[in-house]
Amino acid sequence: MINKLIRPVLLIFVSIIFIVSAHADYPNTSIGVVDINIILSDSKAAKDAAKQIEKIAKEIEEEVNKQDENMLGEQNKLIESQAVMAPEAFESKAKEYEQKLQKYNIERQEKLITIDNLVAKSRNDVLEALKPILEEVSNERGITILLEKNSVLLNAEAMDITSEVLKKLDKSLPSLKVKRN
Repeated sequence: MINKLIRPVLLIFVSIIFIVSAHADYPNTSIGVVDINIILSDSKAAKDAAKQIEKIAKEIEEEVNKQDENMLGEQNKLIESQAVMAPEAFESKAKEYEQKLQKYNIERQEKLITIDNLVAKSRNDVLEALKPILEEVSNERGITILLEKNSVLLNAEAMDITSEVLKKLDKSLPSLKVKRN
């Protein structure tokens, strides 16, 4: 009879210990939200990088336009010389021009890809500088889960730490140096 009474009490006691220990494994959850798109468009460093990239893009565009004109000029000279050249000589010059054109197209594409690479690198630089700031703000506010604003349908305004993070980022990274390789 005592065994029948002890068994349920013991089962309840073990269950309570299990529930308490399971609950102790998880901290109190506090959620924060940050809008990375605002950070990447409105931060001082991102704006500074965008201006520099725009200037580099204009330089590249001017270079490409000038080289396009040179290649078109060479093509026109080749076409004009066809009438006065022997067919074998023209064929040789045409192959030479085709090789030069292929090489130029590859170089042209690399120059245009440079712009995309500069955008990606500056974005990554801003995000790298942002990580410790996000950790700092999260620790200060006791945030255990931080979500990106685009993945959240609805949140309380107090959960959004974007403006606070943006101010700290602008202070720690007011500009960003963008270099063309």
